[in-house]
Amino acid sequence: MASSRQTRQTLIGGCRLIIIFLLLYGRPALAQSQLPIIKATSKTVDIRDGSHFKKGYWAIMPERKPDLYFVELPQKPGTVTFITDQDSIAFDVTYGHDYDFIILLDGTDSCYTRITTRYRDLNAATRVDIRPGPDTIPFTLGDNHKVYVKATLNGTAVRDIQLDLGAGGTLINKTSVPKVKIDFDQTTTLTNSDGVNQVPNATKNVLQIGNLIWDSLPIAVAGNMKEHEDIIISNSLFRDQILEINYDKRIVVVHDSLPPVTGYSRQEMILDGGTIPYGRVSLTANEKELTGWVMFDTGARTSIVNSSDVPFFYRVWTELSGMLGLEAAVAPRLRIGDYELSGFEYKIRDMGAGGKELKMLLGSDLLKRFNLILDNQNGYLYMQPNSLTTAAYGKRGEYYVVRAVVAALILVTLILIIKKARKKRLYA
Repeated sequence: MASSRQTRQTLIGGCRLIIIFLLLYGRPALAQSQLPIIKATSKTVDIRDGSHFKKGYWAIMPERKPDLYFVELPQKPGTVTFITDQDSIAFDVTYGHDYDFIILLDGTDSCYTRITTRYRDLNAATRVDIRPGPDTIPFTLGDNHKVYVKATLNGTAVRDIQLDLGAGGTLINKTSVPKVKIDFDQTTTLTNSDGVNQVPNATKNVLQIGNLIWDSLPIAVAGNMKEHEDIIISNSLFRDQILEINYDKRIVVVHDSLPPVTGYSRQEMILDGGTIPYGRVSLTANEKELTGWVMFDTGARTSIVNSSDVPFFYRVWTELSGMLGLEAAVAPRLRIGDYELSGFEYKIRDMGAGGKELKMLLGSDLLKRFNLILDNQNGYLYMQPNSLTTAAYGKRGEYYVVRAVVAALILVTLILIIKKARKKRLYA
């Protein structure tokens, strides 16, 4: 009997081990087989992330398991949709969660894909002073209309730290490298006005601005910065917070929650790559109106418009009309939220094929006229006209071209009139 009882207990123990094994190792396989599946024959996928439709943004990579897509505004509940050439799938997403599915490519390759509402490589700041409340950082406004703060990098004081909302990360001027202690341990791909280049990258830096400290901060080298600029910082440092730029008080304020916004106009904002702010803007020019998501780029002095939307001849005509007092009737008009502006300085540049969507970025000569609050948590941009609203805009390039041409025409006309008068007297 004792032997039979021991055998029964051994069998029961073995069954328990099998059950535990199935629970531990069988569940993922079961869950994986139950993942939603969408079909595709092209590796290129469109994504709609909240209000941001990203045409051809995603490339299917079957070798990644899973292939991660980071939601642009993790803390804001919303809907994310993947759209293939054959199918689509949508998820209602909330902060701190993952959403898994499979893209079946050409009926054979299972591409495991994950939408995650977490921050990619977030380097959150710590505070020297742990008391609650916002952190206020004074800034100076350069003669290029850009925002500059002071900082300490790896224990060395540095000045002229530019806050560039159009940048994707933190950069150091190649001429400023000898000024600080910095160890470049990697290379990274940098895309800017110098093109696409492999540049040195230091991954272990301590940056302090005011009361805020960022540790293990990656910093890449840039060669397109102004000589007096040491470092560029971007909205990437404040992705989980609210960033205020008050041009009236010359302060940058970092908030944990939204401050009072009385007197501000609110509009929706998207963060391209989870960092660079875009607002919805309309431009009326050359007898047509275009609307689109436009970059708010404090790192650019002038605004830039797609050359196919505002051709050169139209710009020259605008300047000529200004000389005749008719500029108000023909000049481009820009609408941002509740505000309409005209007479602003801008350049033209090929920014892609023309179409129904406005392709443009707003530079600091225009943005400095508004106190700004970027709610990076909820995807809203707040604007308030300030004391710089009536400041004169910089001169557009055509201003001087048109005036030189008109002056030359007037001079030629006077010469012809004088010659004609002399000829009359000669034959009188």
